[in-house]
Amino acid sequence: MQELVGRLTALDPQASDTLKVVSYFDTLVAGGVGLDSLLRGAAVLSGAVAGYAAANGGRTLRLTPDGDHLAATDAAASDWPERRTSDGSRVWLERAGSAHANDAMVLERLALGVAITTARRSNTADAAVEVVVSAGAPAAERAVAAARLRLDAAGEVRAVVLGADSASPLDGPTSIVATSRGLARVVIAAGALRPRVPAGVRAGVGVAGPADRLPASFASALIALRLGTAADPVVDAAELGALLLVAEAAERRDEPHPDAVALTSLDARARSVLDAVADAGSVRAAASHLGMHHSSVQARLDALAATLGYDPRTPAGRTRYALARALAALQRLGLGLAAPVE
Repeated sequence: MQELVGRLTALDPQASDTLKVVSYFDTLVAGGVGLDSLLRGAAVLSGAVAGYAAANGGRTLRLTPDGDHLAATDAAASDWPERRTSDGSRVWLERAGSAHANDAMVLERLALGVAITTARRSNTADAAVEVVVSAGAPAAERAVAAARLRLDAAGEVRAVVLGADSASPLDGPTSIVATSRGLARVVIAAGALRPRVPAGVRAGVGVAGPADRLPASFASALIALRLGTAADPVVDAAELGALLLVAEAAERRDEPHPDAVALTSLDARARSVLDAVADAGSVRAAASHLGMHHSSVQARLDALAATLGYDPRTPAGRTRYALARALAALQRLGLGLAAPVE
């Protein structure tokens, strides 16, 4: 499929996009995601609110491209394009104005994905995992999902997020979910102690709390995952301290912070010098780590300070650089996971 998409891109960009839609939904279905993730995927691909109404007046869902749940509504009397699934349920796109080129394909694949998912999940706990970490799901639904997963209402649990292509190395209910930055595997880990993630596995560990706080734990785990590096692949959100608050605030901003923009504009060599100084704590230690003379590192830092607008060698500058580095990591388009069609 990926090779075919590549060949068609130069010949027919619209056809290529259509195949990307097919490939994207195939990835979602193969990953075993739930209804929320399918609808969110459709919303991301189309740029419009995606809706689902179960047959016989059952559950209704409406999700925005950001994954926000909207109040249930009836689309029957609207002009929104819709498609019926094999069990009589409906899916639709709340498109204002003319339909986009791939709306019909998005609806077709969404309807097929919903039919497969509802049949597959009728006797599994995957759907409950997705509901219990969803901030948009009603509290009553999350409570029922937590009970179905047999989570201790009086105990502490947390969400752990891994790459979607990773088998879960931890005990606990697990499922693949779609996020705004790609697919991820979430595991519900019980207990107040941080779960032990095997060496070499990249993971974000969410803050611990009661089961009804799992959406917040999931959100913090996604942030922690994005702050991980090759040298530090497992990040515990509880250990981020005030940085977690800054990251959560940054998530709500539409525009990147200027300090992060300035940092990402530098080349890899310049960033390696800044990282070495920040991590080593002194210019001489950084120079030793880089295999450079300390006077050369000083000269580079003088130039970089002028570019950044602050001196990373001062206490205030080191703090500012640490925050800029974290914000730049959060701006990455994905998590190293499968990403939506652009």
